[in-house]
Amino acid sequence: MDHLDAEQIKAVERYVLNDLSVSEVEEFDRHFFDCPQCSEELRALTIFQENARAVFAGEDPAPVPAVVTAPKSAAKWWQGFSPQLSSSLITSWAPAFAALLIGLFAGWASFHPREDVQALYAHALYAQARGEETVVSPPAGADSFELYLDKTWDGDYASYTAVLDDASGVEKFTLPLKAGAAGDAMRVLVKGHRLTPGKYVLVMRGNNSGKETELARFPFNLRFE
Repeated sequence: MDHLDAEQIKAVERYVLNDLSVSEVEEFDRHFFDCPQCSEELRALTIFQENARAVFAGEDPAPVPAVVTAPKSAAKWWQGFSPQLSSSLITSWAPAFAALLIGLFAGWASFHPREDVQALYAHALYAQARGEETVVSPPAGADSFELYLDKTWDGDYASYTAVLDDASGVEKFTLPLKAGAAGDAMRVLVKGHRLTPGKYVLVMRGNNSGKETELARFPFNLRFE
């Protein structure tokens, strides 16, 4: 499965809703680790779904900023207002529109239940020079978990590559990452069922003009609880 195939069959949405066949799930799993766009979309949709469930359960959802972008044709109706009033309208309607989206998604998801969708567990990684063992311990049944790390290197790169090696140096997966905004943590979404407990090293590489440079190594011990 390539990215065009994934878009055509709406693989990310159907994956979350458990609407893919067994063969499609296997193909998307393989595609997922090599596609930063699908990886980011899946992460965002998982967080969105958990927030929707939290809203309907009466819990406080995680603080995920809502971004509402109106299409060009829809933007014309307020062009006659003053800039101050236009800004006020957008600000006042944005929370209501975001709540409507959450409600619609929750209703849609209720008719397409996916029993194995779970919360997204995040764990911080620290550079090798820190000298302490980092333990990553998601629940045993976690379908996926997120690793996040600060940029410990100087300079920025056009793009990055995260390579996960096991204790013997065998590469488990390679994941291309987009360069985020200055100060943002780097985030890597990992499919939990692909790894067994043990020691691993996440190697970060930077890419500029076709040249790849190793930037830092982040060792950790994976323990499922």
